[in-house]
Amino acid sequence: MSYENNGLNIPIRSTAKVLSFFNRSKEVITENEVKNDSVISECDTELNTNKNKRPCAESNNKLIFNVVFGKVTTKKHKTWDNDGYLEVSGKNAILKDQDGSIVGRTTVNPQSLDEGFRLIMGGKEVEIIGRVTHDINLANNTCKSIEDKEPPRKKFKTSITGSRLLGVSLKKNSELTSEALIMPSLSNKLDSTSDNINLENEQQVSVDACLTNVLRPHQRDGVIFLYECIMGIKVENNYGAILADEMGLGKTLQCITLIWTLLKKGPFGKPILKRVIIVTPSSLCSNWKKEFIHWLGSHRIFPFIADSKNKPLNFKRQPRSQVLIISYEMFVRSYEEIKDIKFDLIICDEGHRLKNSNIQAAKLLQEMDCKKRILLSGTPIQNDLQEFYTLVNFVNPVILGSSTEYKHYYEDPIIASQCPYATEDAQSLGKERAQELRDATSPFILRRTQEIISKYLPQKNEMVIFCHLSKRQKNLYSLVIDTWFDNTILPEKKVSPLTIITALKKICNHPDLFTNDKDNILNNNPMFLQLIKNDNSSNVNETEYCGKITLVRCLMRNIKNTNEKIVLVSYYTQTLDFLETICNAEGLKFCRLDGSTQNVSRMKIIEQFNCKTDDSKIFLLSAKAGGVGLNLPGASRLILFDSDWNPASDAQAMARIWRQGQKKNVYIYRLLMSGTIEEKIYQRQISKTNLSEIVVDANNLSSLKLSANELKDLFTLTLNTDSLTHDLMNCTCNDQTNLNELSDKSEDTKMNTKENNTENISKKEQSQQNLTINQLLDWQHYRQPFSDVMMQELMLKQVSKNISFIFKNSITEKYDSTI
Repeated sequence: MSYENNGLNIPIRSTAKVLSFFNRSKEVITENEVKNDSVISECDTELNTNKNKRPCAESNNKLIFNVVFGKVTTKKHKTWDNDGYLEVSGKNAILKDQDGSIVGRTTVNPQSLDEGFRLIMGGKEVEIIGRVTHDINLANNTCKSIEDKEPPRKKFKTSITGSRLLGVSLKKNSELTSEALIMPSLSNKLDSTSDNINLENEQQVSVDACLTNVLRPHQRDGVIFLYECIMGIKVENNYGAILADEMGLGKTLQCITLIWTLLKKGPFGKPILKRVIIVTPSSLCSNWKKEFIHWLGSHRIFPFIADSKNKPLNFKRQPRSQVLIISYEMFVRSYEEIKDIKFDLIICDEGHRLKNSNIQAAKLLQEMDCKKRILLSGTPIQNDLQEFYTLVNFVNPVILGSSTEYKHYYEDPIIASQCPYATEDAQSLGKERAQELRDATSPFILRRTQEIISKYLPQKNEMVIFCHLSKRQKNLYSLVIDTWFDNTILPEKKVSPLTIITALKKICNHPDLFTNDKDNILNNNPMFLQLIKNDNSSNVNETEYCGKITLVRCLMRNIKNTNEKIVLVSYYTQTLDFLETICNAEGLKFCRLDGSTQNVSRMKIIEQFNCKTDDSKIFLLSAKAGGVGLNLPGASRLILFDSDWNPASDAQAMARIWRQGQKKNVYIYRLLMSGTIEEKIYQRQISKTNLSEIVVDANNLSSLKLSANELKDLFTLTLNTDSLTHDLMNCTCNDQTNLNELSDKSEDTKMNTKENNTENISKKEQSQQNLTINQLLDWQHYRQPFSDVMMQELMLKQVSKNISFIFKNSITEKYDSTI
């Protein structure tokens, strides 16, 4: 059961758990109560100087409920003013606020008091959040909430708990309980003479329980990390941080926790922050505001979103608004208004947008007079190490020296060590410099992978599925590459490599995307015109096998009678248009979000699709417009229809459904055409992904860069392979007639197989052919014939004959659906 507040959804059970700690934190134990086994614990004497007596446990004849209350109103979406609790003895009910003051009295039917029940008393409308239950420990005179080890993870609709500072006893040298989140002491890290700070007067900084009770362990660590960075504890005289957690780990919540804590308090009796600016992609501005309200309630925080109607200049005139949320584009346009506002913290969401120091947003943000800077990015290294330097230099200027010094000392040796024919000395030097770079940046860069949250989420199955070109696609593909290789075909035209790449990618998606383009490079080619004529005469129709589209149509047909939904991701609007016609042909209702979708409409579209009652089966998503920051747990399957050169873009797009709120097992399909440019792009991605692993993840696997820079290799079509990527791995399963047998082996057997395979390859062959596909070596490998059980699970049984090869990886943990 849930209730409405500002259009947000709050599960009652979760809210009750969050509130339970507060209701026991300021109690006084009397001798008589102990004798009567009705214990009230004195958990926080320093925060309870007025000795207000408040219930910590439920006696035999008294029921206690966490509640929210506010003015009586007929509004559909309630705005609750305060949190409190309801004491019920028999039919008599007493409403008290958080200080223990009586607000009202009435008579009730105890049997009707359930989660979500509303009543009016003392001129206030009251709604029950949940019943307070506690386990009493008489020996220690403490009161422990009966709750799960991990906090509840369901969505909230309103305020979570009281707005006052909550926590356990802050007595000196007291032992902290697991519920409290206390920031590290500065005295243990800083010199007492630094910045004229008197560390003897330091006070503990505690995070409010309304947030600590919803933070997972890795998020608590993240908040402490951010605090240490911006307080200058991690690196002397540097106050920046890069939170590089992968998508879905809650970077937003960690920042909200830090902001709220330091807007209210600090180690020396006054808040550290007065004003905060959050710069984010325009599509995520509303999401940031929604998250603030979601976790803190609209009566506590008043984030200000700058847009065409609410100018940044108005932010200064709103004293209750301490957080400015603004898009990168609006920031650039309004910089003259913003630069005179004193901000104490800058947060840049999707901070990899600042990878190029020459773009206007990066230049202006660098000029901001604010030392405390946090950059959020799930993909800190996307293309090269120079971009990594730009991001590091933004948060902690000059820590890596000048750009020239960095390139000479770090970048050049690391890149040289990855070349296919690098000498042992070059490899050794590159490894040494990569380690030095990690050591220099690791104090203020924190990166955790999605494996951390796997126990909170259902199983994730990720597949790279290869299929062959159809006859029609082969003919068109060959004509295009002949255009590049044979200058006599178009003697008067010079065709750029980018044009060839675009044409080949269109053909891989569907031949109609190429042939229907009036400006395609073969329009005046006699052989092309003959092909079109032959297609028309042979009545080529949509029922003909056509690579990836065949697989998509099969999946669409199989989900019609299920409760599952699919997200279809593409980088091309033309491809989305084509997929839209397929949806219409299959009679499937769909939602669509691309660059033309207005920002004000995006959140509505997302919420509509995620709603269980919505009958939309397909979400057509532009990877460029919506591949970042969107949560689509309403779908359990996602198809990455085409790929980008940048591995970070693909990773972002594929992370849309395996996120908080997902209850079903997830299936993520990456579709590739065997032996084509799509496979070459994918191989290139593997090299770039490994570069990130070397520098950021400290997981230094031997890596080699693909020698795919030559256009001849890039445009070569390989027809006699099921998967060129698998061929280049020199995997021993290549010699087996049925790869399924290998996939069913134990993990130990697979590791032994891999080790034996490595020993059989000469070092020279490894350096030329082993593509740093270490992760793919650990995946399951399948080729024809495929298991009917697996193909049924993937909903592709009817088209299994059209699939040439599959890499499959599953992340399975003991998932508790009640979390």
